[in-house]
Formats: sequence, structure tokens, C-alpha cells
Amino acid sequence: MIKILSMMKRKDGMTIQEFRKWMLEEHAEFGKQFPGIKAYKICVVTDDQADGPYDAVNELYFDDLATFQAALQTDIGAQAGADIKEHCAPDRFRLVTEENTVV
Repeated sequence: MIKILSMMKRKDGMTIQEFRKWMLEEHAEFGKQFPGIKAYKICVVTDDQADGPYDAVNELYFDDLATFQAALQTDIGAQAGADIKEHCAPDRFRLVTEENTVV
């Protein structure tokens, strides 16, 4: 199992409240439709953390990297990418990891 961590910052002029609403109510619908997705978690900063380098960390779980890459190549993957470009700053950061639970 792999976990993709995607760290995002809202675009200039968007409040953290607007970003949270978009992320949780609109953008989340794309991730739910990714073929092969096992789990999808969205973590948006609290209002008092809104000046940090990122506003959200999304966690997407897939069986393997090939399944994730294939999901990005679908129509829903393209739509999700376009939606991110419309609402987020361009300096998004992505980590592809293997999760190891310690506790």
C-alpha cells in the first residue's frame, strides 16, 4: 500500500474558510471517484494556522504506484488536476510514501 501526501496552499485572495469549503465540499468529490483508491483523507489547517506554508494535506491510498498513476491519467484525474490549478497556488508538494504504523 502506498500513501500520497499532497500539500497545498490556497490561491491568493481566497480565505481559509473559502478554501476549506472548496476542499471538503467540491474537490473531495474528485478523489472519491479515482479508480483504485483505497482511502482518501483531507486535513485542512485551523483558522489560527492560516498563515503557514500550506493549508491542507490530502492523503490518498492506493495498492501501488502504478494504480495511482493510472488514476491520474483518467478523465476524473484530469478534472481534479484542473480544479487544483484553479484554486491552489502552483507550489503544491507531493510525497509518495509507504505508510508504517508504529502505534
